[in-house]
Amino acid sequence: MALITLGPRPAAPAAGLGAPGGPDLEDVNVVVICIDTFGAEHAGAFLNPELAHTPHMDALAARGVVFRRAYAPSPWTQPSVASLFTGSMPSRHGIMQMTDVLRDHQVTLAEAFKERGFVTGAVISNFILRPRFGFSKGFDSYQTRPALASAAGITSAKVTDRSIEWIKRNADSRFFLFAHYFDPHYAYMHHPEFDRTSNYEGSLRPAMPIGKLRDARNDLTPEDVRYLIDLHHEEIAFTDAQIGRLLGFLREQGLEEKTLVVLTSDHGEEFMRHGWIGHTRTLYEELLHVPMIVSLPGTFGPATVDDPVSLVDVKPTLLAMSSVADDAPCDGFSLLPYLLGTGAPAAGRMMLGEVSAVPVNKDKFAHEKIAFKTSLLSGSMKVIHDLSGDTWELYDLANDPEELNDLAASGHEAFAELRANLETWEEVRAPEGEAGGAPSELSDEELERLRQLGYVK
Repeated sequence: MALITLGPRPAAPAAGLGAPGGPDLEDVNVVVICIDTFGAEHAGAFLNPELAHTPHMDALAARGVVFRRAYAPSPWTQPSVASLFTGSMPSRHGIMQMTDVLRDHQVTLAEAFKERGFVTGAVISNFILRPRFGFSKGFDSYQTRPALASAAGITSAKVTDRSIEWIKRNADSRFFLFAHYFDPHYAYMHHPEFDRTSNYEGSLRPAMPIGKLRDARNDLTPEDVRYLIDLHHEEIAFTDAQIGRLLGFLREQGLEEKTLVVLTSDHGEEFMRHGWIGHTRTLYEELLHVPMIVSLPGTFGPATVDDPVSLVDVKPTLLAMSSVADDAPCDGFSLLPYLLGTGAPAAGRMMLGEVSAVPVNKDKFAHEKIAFKTSLLSGSMKVIHDLSGDTWELYDLANDPEELNDLAASGHEAFAELRANLETWEEVRAPEGEAGGAPSELSDEELERLRQLGYVK
C-alpha cells in the first residue's frame, strides 16, 4: 500500500489513450457541483437507501459512477476546496488558516481548463471563497454572493439561476463551471415543502445562533439533536431540488450527453457525536467522508466504486482526458480507469486528512476550536494524531463506524504501522515556509459574517 502521491504524479495519457474509449476534453463541457457541509451519512438513496430526500442526485448517480468512499482532505471549506482546485493536500497548497491566500505558483483547475481553451466560470455562495484568498485564479467569471446565517442566506436558487444564465451566455464554447451550493451549512433553515421537523416539540428553532446551541450542547436531548439533523436534511432536500433545475436545464438544452458532471462536497457536519456542533476541529468520518458522483451519459457508468478516493483526485482525473500534459505537482490519482471500468488505480490506498485551525478571534469556545491534527485511513483502520499534545487515536471502522471506541492503547497490531506511515507524511508534507501565501486581514464586515456562520464569537 502506498501513501497519496508525495511528488509529481506520472504524466497523464493524452486524450484518454491510456483507457480505450475514454472521452476527450476537446469534446465535452465540465460542471463541478460542490455542496457545502454535506457528509456522506446525510446523502440520499444513492448512498443511504433509507434516505429519500435527494431524488435529483439519486437520478444523477443512477446514470453515473458513485464513489462510495470519497474523502475530503480537511474538515472545512477553504482547505478542501483549494485541494479540489489544485489536486494537493492542504499543507502543500498552503490554505490552512482562515486568512491564508493561495499562492500564484499553485496551478488551479480553472487555470488548467483556461489553458485548454475553455471558458471558465464560478458561482460561489460562501464568502470565505472570495477572490482575495486566491480562489478566483483562472476563472473568466467568478460570481460571489455571500451567504448569511439568516433567511437572506438561502442561496441555492440563486446559484442555479446564475449558473444557468452563465451557461446560456457560453453555450457556444467549451465551458468549465464550478457551482458552489451553501444552504446545508449552518444556520439551518426550515423548508416547509421538504418538512421533516413539524412534529418536533422541543425548544430549538431554525437559525438559532450557533453560540447558543454550543452553550446548551450538554443539555441537548436526543430529540433536539434529531431536530437539527432533520433541519439539515430539509436544507439538503432544498438544495437537491435546485441542483435538479440545473441538471434539467442541461438536459433540455441538449447538453447532458456532452457535459461531464462531478458532484461532491467539501466536508460534513458534526451533530454531537464527538461533543460538538459544527465542523473544522476534528478529523472523524462525519466530517471527512463525503459524497462523490461523476456522470457523463453514454460514456461513464452506471457503476459504484468502493475503493477510497479523495477530492485531490478531481483535478488529475479531469486533466487525464486532455491531450495537453499536466505537469503541475499533484497529490491525487486519476480515477479515469474507474470511470471506464478498466482498472482500480487506488486499490489499497491510504487516505490522509489534516487540519490546522486557529480561531481568528478569542471567545469562550476558542480553546476547543484550536486544532492541529492529521489522520490516516487504511482499509477499515484509522489513526488520528493530535500534534498539539502528541496524542493518538485508533479506530476500527468496520466494527466502530462512529469512532467511539479508541483502540490506541489496546495494543492493536495495526497501530504501529499506521502511526509510522502517518509520521512519514508529517515529515515530508510541506517544506517550512513554502506552501501558503501571505495572510490576509479580515474586515469587520467579514468578521461579522463569520460570527453568524459560527466560525467566530
